[in-house]
Amino acid sequence: MKTLIYLTSPTYSSLALKEGLDLALVLGTFEQDVSLCLTGDALSLLHINQSPLQRHGKHLYKLLDGLEFYDIVNVYVKEDELHNSTIELWDGITSLSQDAWHSMLRDHTHIYRF
Repeated sequence: MKTLIYLTSPTYSSLALKEGLDLALVLGTFEQDVSLCLTGDALSLLHINQSPLQRHGKHLYKLLDGLEFYDIVNVYVKEDELHNSTIELWDGITSLSQDAWHSMLRDHTHIYRF
């Protein structure tokens, strides 16, 4: 059983993205097969030089380097969304073409969107 956490929410304007990451970490703790994918506003999580304000709470970018400890190694983004970005991004992502993206979605048993 494969689970996909599909992140689309902005990084710090709501708790949705943090809740999605928390779910991924909990599932990883219990050795579930978990992958992440990010599109739209959620791509801001991948920006290397973030400076969240104290009111934003935890620096969510720092969680990315810990994903491997939870056996979460698949972090997907759409290839066409990366071409628009000139900002340096976290290097643990796998970019997928449109066809590969749809195939990846079909490969997961459960998909949770945040």
